[in-house]
Amino acid sequence: MDLKKLRSFIRVAEQSSFSQAAQTLDQSQSMVSRQVRQLELELGKTLLKRNGRGVTLTAAGRQLLEHGKGILRQVEIAEQALSTGDGIYQGKVTVGMPPTLGKLLTVGLVTDFLAEFPDCSLAITENLTYWLQKRLILGELDIAILYNPSPERSLKYQHLWTEKLCLIAPSHSPVASNMNIPLRELSTYPLIIPNRQQMLRNLVEIECARHDVSLNVVLEIDTVPSMLGLVSRGFGYAVLPANSLEVDYRPEGLTAVPITPPILNRVILATSNQHHFSSLAQRTMELLLQQRIISQRLS
Repeated sequence: MDLKKLRSFIRVAEQSSFSQAAQTLDQSQSMVSRQVRQLELELGKTLLKRNGRGVTLTAAGRQLLEHGKGILRQVEIAEQALSTGDGIYQGKVTVGMPPTLGKLLTVGLVTDFLAEFPDCSLAITENLTYWLQKRLILGELDIAILYNPSPERSLKYQHLWTEKLCLIAPSHSPVASNMNIPLRELSTYPLIIPNRQQMLRNLVEIECARHDVSLNVVLEIDTVPSMLGLVSRGFGYAVLPANSLEVDYRPEGLTAVPITPPILNRVILATSNQHHFSSLAQRTMELLLQQRIISQRLS
């Protein structure tokens, strides 16, 4: 597969536009269109549906986009490895983490990274575990922090710590003054919780099923800031780690009430067993582990 054609396809797919992709690639629109068409002919698949407003991905296009990003990332890593010797730091590192931890770790990690590697590049993405694990397997991420990840032989896991999930409630609600809430009482609260693709949702449902507790899910929301915003406005309650309230940029008037018996959430540092791990990625992982919230829990 020609990498230039793959790169052109990915840019068009990301921007849903041949003209915008051509500007990004500093090529003519006709050249980008021709490269994508040649790629479709080589693969024997239609990758994009053209329309008057731009383009949309076909099923084959979505599949190639998913794998293509990882392919380009691994080529980039290989080029960096060939152009530098052992112990030489150069290139780019990609790190993924859940939003609750990203808001606690990102500023410190970026500060330390740029102080040590001013000529290198760091990309940090925040998402839920399902998507981070998927991107790590595909080679789009070098390092990820995951909540309760499912077993995956292609990934290497390092347990960081275990934390208890809490009921996130408005501070004015009656439950907010409790020292804890019995797990069996979760069924009495309207819950705002991620969809079933997300590991946290699976963890909560498995533990509740073990104790014969049925959940009253009123909203399925995948982003933590939106969940917290909806709780603060009285739309329901959330089940999240207590550190979701430890960030500066959060709604006011929320309280974390521990659940008993506890629902335990494992925090895992993950890397790939199948993709090259550069010296820069190794040092970035060390800087990540030195961040205060992690080092305190590991000590």
